[in-house]
Amino acid sequence: MGDATPFKFTWRINNFSTLTQKELYSEVFYAGGCQWRLIVYPKGSKADYLSIYLEVADSTSLPQGWSRDAKYSIAVINQINNSLTVRKDTEHVFKAFDKDWGFPSFIPLSKIKNSAEGYLVGDTLILEVEILVRSVKHYSKPEPKKEEAKDETKPSEPVAAPPTSQVPSSEKEVVDTKAKVDTKPLNQTKEGIQAAATPTTDKEVIKSSPPPSVTVDTKILPKDPPSEPVKSSQDVHATSKGLLTELASRTRTMSSETSMSNQASKPDVQKQKEALKGFLNMPLEAIQLANAYGNIEGIILTLIQHSKDLNEKTILQGLLSCLAEFKESVPMVITTAETAQARRTSLSEKTADLDAKLAQRHEELSSKEAEFLRLSTEEEKLEAQIQLLIKQKEDVVAHKKSVLVELEKSNKEVSKDLEEWKKLESEIKQANVNWLGAQEKLALANVRWKLYKEDLGLGKLNIS
Repeated sequence: MGDATPFKFTWRINNFSTLTQKELYSEVFYAGGCQWRLIVYPKGSKADYLSIYLEVADSTSLPQGWSRDAKYSIAVINQINNSLTVRKDTEHVFKAFDKDWGFPSFIPLSKIKNSAEGYLVGDTLILEVEILVRSVKHYSKPEPKKEEAKDETKPSEPVAAPPTSQVPSSEKEVVDTKAKVDTKPLNQTKEGIQAAATPTTDKEVIKSSPPPSVTVDTKILPKDPPSEPVKSSQDVHATSKGLLTELASRTRTMSSETSMSNQASKPDVQKQKEALKGFLNMPLEAIQLANAYGNIEGIILTLIQHSKDLNEKTILQGLLSCLAEFKESVPMVITTAETAQARRTSLSEKTADLDAKLAQRHEELSSKEAEFLRLSTEEEKLEAQIQLLIKQKEDVVAHKKSVLVELEKSNKEVSKDLEEWKKLESEIKQANVNWLGAQEKLALANVRWKLYKEDLGLGKLNIS
């Protein structure tokens, strides 16, 4: 069976917009005792979409009948808003003629090329795969450890590339990639990446990637030194090198002298004890690197054989038993320590990134706080103006009410005056009628008076 917890691998692709390769391979990583790598088509294996696949890296070197049953998810990280990260899940049984599986239409290239979307920041695209290997037939062979000099970088062996019979040798390209591996289990990751895209359907997953067109080699870049100085196994070996050389020389000299001596059957016990003491003063890392367990066992067996002290024999036998136990456990402990050291280095790098992000967040926070204070000051000014306007409004409303009272009073007086005017208007009309009647009567009286004078005749009267 494979690993019980998912393995997470992160791949940072720098200068993404300037890539001209049709396909790109990640660094090989181990999960569930198997070698894997990601394949990306920067221009898409389908028009206008980024294509991503997971491949068994050492498929050509595995025995016949190999298989890997794996469940995994692939994500394109949104570096501005993590909730917009696009993640797709699938599962597959990888076999000799079915060695890769993935998504031909993972995310539109237009989204990636648009920097405002947040997937391509600083021309760097970040991919992530979390894989749970459920069953394995024929595990991958672990790569032998390589010792590197402190001041030089040794090129790694080429990554197993797919057949290139379809591509002329003049068109082969070499791609350098740099990946960052995080071995943290899925259920312990701090960043919960949410899938912004819709769930992947079976139609979105193709059985295998398009035919490869390039041969890819990877180059191991120089590793950054850890943030804290920690002695490695090579350093311990270097510090004990002189002691190992001396002990080996003394052992060879002792063996040569013993074989040439007439007392070959009785070795120099004191020299054997001194040699054993020298080995006991050495750290277990140096003994492991020098593969000196056999020499120590030989010395202990020789001392047991020639020792006459029962207590001494018991101690030596206990030491022999402990040595056998250390021989089994120390390699695992050293491997665990190296893994832990690699993890510490990775975490140191992450800490540095987080420190930079925190500094940026601090600047943003300071800017936001200054903006908040400015807005608060403006709010206070506006609030003071609002209070002043409210006071003015209250004064206006009070004055309005007093004017309204006076208006109502005036309306009542006007109404009373109108009533009186209506009464006077009726009397005026009657007076006008009476005046007209009087005028008519007066006119009639004048006419009668004139007629009377004419009838009477003033000449008939002797009026002097």
